[in-house]
Amino acid sequence: MMAEVASPGPKRDWRRGWGGPILVFVLLFLFSLWYLGVFAQTHILIRESPAQSYLYQDYSGSYANLSRVRGKMLEGLPEKLRKGASTWSLIESETGSPGKEKIQARVGIVSNAAPPGAWKKGEWPSQRVLQIDVHANPAIAAWKAYAALQQWSKTNGLALRYPLVEMEGPGDRYRLWMPLPSSRP
Repeated sequence: MMAEVASPGPKRDWRRGWGGPILVFVLLFLFSLWYLGVFAQTHILIRESPAQSYLYQDYSGSYANLSRVRGKMLEGLPEKLRKGASTWSLIESETGSPGKEKIQARVGIVSNAAPPGAWKKGEWPSQRVLQIDVHANPAIAAWKAYAALQQWSKTNGLALRYPLVEMEGPGDRYRLWMPLPSSRP
C-alpha cells in the first residue's frame, strides 16, 4: 500500500476576501456622514421671529474661531444659566476677504436672567426674517445653512443683510435668521 502524502492545500490568494472589509469601511464611513448630518435637509421659511432676550459678550475676530471662543466664554457663566440654554451669536458685521474674514458679534445664550459679571443683556425685536433650520453637527449645520442662505439670496436677488443670528441647541438643532426688508421678496 502506498503512503498518502499530505498535500498542502491551495494557497490563499491575497486578492480575495477584500470585499467584506471594504464594504464595512464604506458603510461605517456613510454612517458617520449621516450621523454628523451631512445628508440633513435645510428647511427655509420666511416668518416673524419672536422677540428674544439674550446674555452676551462682544467678540471681534475670525468666524473660524467663533465656536472655540464661544465655548470658553460660556464656561464663565453659572451652570444654572448654561444648562439647556441655546447658544446665541448675533453677527453684526463682516469685513475682509474670504478666508481672512473678521466679524463683529455678540456671543452668548438665550436667557431672560439678569447678566452676571461682565456679561451684558440684549434684546432681539420681533421682525420678519428668513429662517434656516438644520439638524446636524454645529460645524456642518453652519456650513449647510450659509450655503442655503447664499443660494436663496442669489435666487431672490437679495444681498446678505446684517445682523445675522445663529442659535445652536438644544441638541443638534441649528437655526439661522437673516432680517428681511419690509417689502416681500
